Amino acid sequence: MNNKFLKICSSILLIILMLSLFVTPVFADYLDPSTITPSDPSGVAGKAQTIAGQILAVVQVIGVSVAIIMLIVLAIKYISAAPNDKAEIKKHATVYIVGAVVLFAASGILGIIRGFAEQIK
Repeated sequence: MNNKFLKICSSILLIILMLSLFVTPVFADYLDPSTITPSDPSGVAGKAQTIAGQILAVVQVIGVSVAIIMLIVLAIKYISAAPNDKAEIKKHATVYIVGAVVLFAASGILGIIRGFAEQIK
């Protein structure tokens, strides 16, 4: 009897908790979004955005350059390696490919974020 009562109470509390997560008060009537204007008299936000964009571009160029150089080095090692050593180089190649994919994906995602940030400005 006691165990059944606890299950019912916990179920009711869980339902109330879930309903309270979905219901949020909205006070949109009190604030007109057209009256809000951003102000940055010193221009710090724009300067920070251009500095961040320049840093991002340099990091992207360095990352892509390192990836291409590593690919060239790996290809030269593979071509000049003995048949017994090629299996070991293939293991390194799979690690390189995963790393390169992560690098290019991160670089692309950061480029997309930078594009969105420039459009917001």
